[in-house]
Amino acid sequence: MAERELAPVPEPTPVLPDTIVITGTGADFRLSPNEIRQLKAVTGQTLTQLLAEDADEADRLQAMVWLRLRRLGFTDARWEDAGDIAVEYEEPVPDPTSGEPSNSSPDSAATGE
Repeated sequence: MAERELAPVPEPTPVLPDTIVITGTGADFRLSPNEIRQLKAVTGQTLTQLLAEDADEADRLQAMVWLRLRRLGFTDARWEDAGDIAVEYEEPVPDPTSGEPSNSSPDSAATGE
């Protein structure tokens, strides 16, 4: 009896998160040149165009989500995928070793009034 060749089993598509957490203003990007090139290849726009003050708000947010997905290991995430993920903003935790005062204390604590 002849053996049949089995078709390769496709790898499962990773399940993307429903939400992405972006800390602070979202400007805490640490991007590599290749990530910027990939973003331009996907969108047809430069990072500057996407994040400019007068840029489309949805594109700006989608760029932040797409880049965050890649940093989380979802390197196959498509631009369209990033448009369906909600953003949760989180305030950055102050670094106690920075020597800068915390913004979490009420004004009266600083002035004694």
